Amino acid sequence: MKLTAAQRVNLTSKYAFYTYPIEGNVIDILRHPIEGSHMFWQSADQSRIYLGIEPLKQLIGKSIAQISLFQDQFQHKVVNLTPSITSQPILLGGFPFDADGRPEHFWGKLEKGYFILPQILFWQQEKKAYVTLLVQVSGDVEAKLNQLASQATNVLQATTMDKASLPSLSSRELALPQWMRLVNDSVKAIEKQQLKKVVLARQLELLTTSEFNPEKILLRLISQQPNTYCFLLDDGTRAFVGATPERLLRADKNSFRTASVAGSIARGETPAADDQLGQALLNDHKNEYEHQVVVQRITRIMEKFTDNLTIGERQLLKNRDIQHIYHPFIGQRKVGVKLLDVLKALHPTPALGGEPRSLAMKWLAEKEPAGRGLYGGPIGWLGLAEDCGEFAVGLRSGIFGKAKGLLYAGCGIVAESQAEKERYETGLKFQPMLRGVNDKWTTNEL
Repeated sequence: MKLTAAQRVNLTSKYAFYTYPIEGNVIDILRHPIEGSHMFWQSADQSRIYLGIEPLKQLIGKSIAQISLFQDQFQHKVVNLTPSITSQPILLGGFPFDADGRPEHFWGKLEKGYFILPQILFWQQEKKAYVTLLVQVSGDVEAKLNQLASQATNVLQATTMDKASLPSLSSRELALPQWMRLVNDSVKAIEKQQLKKVVLARQLELLTTSEFNPEKILLRLISQQPNTYCFLLDDGTRAFVGATPERLLRADKNSFRTASVAGSIARGETPAADDQLGQALLNDHKNEYEHQVVVQRITRIMEKFTDNLTIGERQLLKNRDIQHIYHPFIGQRKVGVKLLDVLKALHPTPALGGEPRSLAMKWLAEKEPAGRGLYGGPIGWLGLAEDCGEFAVGLRSGIFGKAKGLLYAGCGIVAESQAEKERYETGLKFQPMLRGVNDKWTTNEL
């Protein structure tokens, strides 16, 4: 590429980015070998797809306030060399469920939060694909951009990975007796009015005699789990992969959108059976109460940050293995409110933590058998030129090393909860990731 005189005049900031269209589909790039830290993110409606590689910066263990400060500082130091294309540099990554919660060291660098600022960002919007290159403005900027463009071309033209055989698996439910006792203890605490609701998570350990391939797991999830947010966050040694149904927050220039997702039941084998199960969920007192706790908290929070808040009709959100009670929210952004301000207020919703929030989080930090890392935390993208972005809740997910993985699943505990039924519900929630790892998986019986 050759910078014009006008573009050279603009090189007075610390960072510069250059965008150009590419052929093909960003998802197809996942079929090529990708080394080092990278992240893929796809919105549930597939309107936005991102794949960031070659990080210029890695932000490890940073709080929401620290990421917000980085965003503010970056906005005043960046120039767009191709203003005819609406684009911007973005941060890709996730915040932890609870930075002060119980540790789980298997997560490695990802445990307390991890974001990358990619030098090469492949992205797709409304079926048009682009690449945005980001460089520091020092030395020969044109040469730096050309080098990145060459790297991007090499990725696009790389040989597709072989279709290796699916890994055979063994599985083990970790700390199950302790978790079952914790369900009962949580019910007692709720009956004593110490809590209204608490969400308990547990782990399923996966082992393989071969190696896990995060990109292939992600590609299977994309094909198997429509209408979900699909993501992969890889620091080079650990990979967090999932297909989550739950939006936490989406922000554009004018509005904020969120959703309440709580209460669960299986899908039916026939349309009639599926409808029957869905109606049973909608009419179930325990699940409806659990859902209303979430709706009430989200409503209180969103009214602080938006005007003309609209709560959509109660409906069923159906994924391949499970269906939930769902309410969408949308409101007009109040002046001066940042995406990360709302994210901090929302996370974790009662669908992931509990109610009251501070008491539920203390209960989980003290009593859950293992730490959650990024499971249940906000994962997504944040615009660095304008304050827009989208974060989903990191559910239906797992963290993988070469030969070991930990899957997570959670369930909301209220006064009517029963330990064996909650074990069954979390077992159902493991299914999407098990199928993503190996759609013909062989595992110990749950």
